[in-house]
Amino acid sequence: MAWYPGATKMELQPESDDQPAIRPTQFILHSVGAPWTARRLYEFWRDSTNLESHFGLGYGGDLAQYIGTQTRADANYRANLRPDGSGAVSIETASNLEHTDPWTDRQVDRLVEVGVWLHQYHGLPLRVCRSWDEPGYGYHRLFPQWSSGGTACPGDARVGQFHDVVFPAIAARASGRPADPQPGGAAPRTLGEYTDAQTALVPGVWTTLSVNGRTLISGAKAYTATVFLTVTVPAGSTLQGRFYHQRADGSRWNGPIVERIATVGASFVDFTHHGSVSEGETVRFEACYDPPAPGVRDPGTVSTSRARGLYWA
Repeated sequence: MAWYPGATKMELQPESDDQPAIRPTQFILHSVGAPWTARRLYEFWRDSTNLESHFGLGYGGDLAQYIGTQTRADANYRANLRPDGSGAVSIETASNLEHTDPWTDRQVDRLVEVGVWLHQYHGLPLRVCRSWDEPGYGYHRLFPQWSSGGTACPGDARVGQFHDVVFPAIAARASGRPADPQPGGAAPRTLGEYTDAQTALVPGVWTTLSVNGRTLISGAKAYTATVFLTVTVPAGSTLQGRFYHQRADGSRWNGPIVERIATVGASFVDFTHHGSVSEGETVRFEACYDPPAPGVRDPGTVSTSRARGLYWA
């Protein structure tokens, strides 16, 4: 097992000895939803639950490590330990009860230090995870496979900090280059589009929706967005939706598929995604439906489409 020399060692037992080994490939950032110190987090893991993270970080920058980074910790659902032996390193950070406050300057400093060490010691690649099992860096709500019941953790303010400050600083320091200047506290831009133009959905065929154009977001580094649809298809059909990133060379990255079941009459469905965007990519959305029974080939109709969200340029 590996211990970060910049953290106070507060080893949890029997978890540290009993839990299986992992090959660390990701670093996932959390907010605990309490203004606790690193020691209070240790006491909570020790006395109240058999779930834990590898690290804990207080408001003042006090940092503790509870489990070696080559041993499974349980804060990341399916990312804790995958069938191939890889797993995520996790850090819980003090926050207010509502998960609405930003990380303090001292917290940001320590997050960057741990992130750099994980790159140097374990070889984590300097990129934001683009799928739930891809190596890199991320935050708890980035993928549903990282949370068993869904989560807003670590909160909107900290998601913005992750993309604008924390990860750029990790990448810059680990690669030995100056950090790019970031607009401190830069306000996100608003996505708000609507159309009542009808779009046909052919069974089994993915259709890119046009909501004031096929491109929903361009020129962004990160975004959180939801598409709301009014859809008429045979009752019991499976509606699927996903965001995807279109690249200039014609290739694309597909986001996770979300499914909804259609009801009698019009169905009102929503699809949400949070993601990072590489330079030159645009964000789009597509939908598909599968009939409830073989032989049903009736086309469906999207009668209204709304896109709502925030993005950071």
